Amino acid sequence: MATSTPAELAELRPAARALGWGLLDLAVVLVLVGGLLLPLAGARAVTGDPVLLNEVLVSHTGSPDGTEFVELFGMPGAPLGGLSLVSVDGDNSTAGRIDVRVDFPAGATLGGNGFFLVGGSGLVASYGVTPDLVVAADTFPNGSQTLALVETAGLGAVMSSVTGAEVVHDAVGLTDGGPSDRWFFGAPVIGPDDGFLPGGARRTVDGADTDTAGDWVFADDQLGPVNTPTPATQHDAPPTASCGPSLATTQGVADSAPVSAADPDGMVMAFTLNVVPDPGTVTLGTVTPASAPGAPGTTSVEVAATTPSGSYAATVTAWTDASPPQQASCAVTVTVDPAPDPEPEPDPEPPTPSVAGLVAMLDAGLASGDVHGAKASLFVERLARVEAFLAAGQTSAAAAQLQAFANQVAGVSPKWVSPATAADLAAAADAVAESLSSS
Repeated sequence: MATSTPAELAELRPAARALGWGLLDLAVVLVLVGGLLLPLAGARAVTGDPVLLNEVLVSHTGSPDGTEFVELFGMPGAPLGGLSLVSVDGDNSTAGRIDVRVDFPAGATLGGNGFFLVGGSGLVASYGVTPDLVVAADTFPNGSQTLALVETAGLGAVMSSVTGAEVVHDAVGLTDGGPSDRWFFGAPVIGPDDGFLPGGARRTVDGADTDTAGDWVFADDQLGPVNTPTPATQHDAPPTASCGPSLATTQGVADSAPVSAADPDGMVMAFTLNVVPDPGTVTLGTVTPASAPGAPGTTSVEVAATTPSGSYAATVTAWTDASPPQQASCAVTVTVDPAPDPEPEPDPEPPTPSVAGLVAMLDAGLASGDVHGAKASLFVERLARVEAFLAAGQTSAAAAQLQAFANQVAGVSPKWVSPATAADLAAAADAVAESLSSS
């Protein structure tokens, strides 16, 4: 097993930051196993410091230098009140002089992401970030120096000399290679960079601290993307949840509404649902926990097709991985309209009057005994004449025969044809005759 090089660690640093790695109590240690870089959980930084200098940029090409910055990193929410950031001169006869002193205000803390940024207003244009504590351009000297995080009590004023009695939490030295340069507080020294003062330095892994120069690599004095000044996020920021618009459907039609929630400095891991009134058919869909701090966790409100019509107030609550868990809720109104009445079945079309229909009615009467067989031949012959006239195109003659048929069945009723059947046959014959006159 071979330890990864500082250059390899530096290349992975922005990606590790994006994934939320690097908190001191869960410091990321990278090792090279079988040619693959793998993250392994490690302990807190060797020194155990809750607040560290993590990245500094004190010089770059161009002037004025409004992009100087010092980034702190440590335990989220760690207090900074009572601490000062100092730059101690390391050159020649002025070595040991406090050139810069920045006192952190009471109540200042590391953010929920573990960072705090001191820097110039030019960081907005260069890196798109706003410092938590803004300092003037060219605050830091462009010479050998020791940057240190020191307890304010007992610290001398600017232009006074350090005494060695200061309580120092962390320090790093930068050198331009001057033969008489001096550094203070036992700081690891970085530089020179090609014979010049480094633009700055950054830890290869956020918060990985062994108090040696091996923890650091050069910053980019050309303001490249390897510099990653990071301001604080709100400490212990509450999560937020979004249920989207109200949901409206119709009884018998299933529907759903998306839900998402995120915690700026934590992860949403679970969701619960409360529905009033509860029909038992409005439920949560698949829950996808957040993949990283600040990333969304997602689920959905699912309305089954069997949900009765009505209005339901659904409240979704998201829960984070904090201890105790934080929560955020959102509400969605579910409206289920009644299913529409079914379309009525259309009335069946009445049969079209026809000679064939008359023949069928006559056959049915003979079969039932309502038409006496002795007169059947008379009726059959009359209908045969109707069909012959129709075949010859003589509709008037056919209509006259139909009228005669109606009179005939009426005349022999009730002796030879039952009254009801006679009435039905006469009405059918009249209908066929009428249809012929209208065609």
